[in-house]
Amino acid sequence: MEKYYEVHNSDSIFTPEVKLFRFLKELLLKDYKIYEMSQKQGDLIPYHTHAYKEIIVMAEGHMRMIIEEDLIDLKEGDIITVKPWAVHLSCFPIKKGALFYLCHPLKKN
Repeated sequence: MEKYYEVHNSDSIFTPEVKLFRFLKELLLKDYKIYEMSQKQGDLIPYHTHAYKEIIVMAEGHMRMIIEEDLIDLKEGDIITVKPWAVHLSCFPIKKGALFYLCHPLKKN
């Protein structure tokens, strides 16, 4: 079965010298658009898909996603890459909500 996403914890990606903002700066240099997003408990981003890969970097809180048929819980420090055309939704079940960075390439080939 095809995997529609990859999840990593930033501890496995970042060395002590490479912090979150350096990672985001690298994405900007690679022609990514980055949005800082804040969601409250109970918010829902309905099912959707797009023609480009999407990277989500969790800065604070908790996000629950359904990607195709998989349930994924993301916490602070997690990074998920969602492949193009993967059907997914996001919700925010924890009282604290979430702060995250939504990243996608400017060139949507």
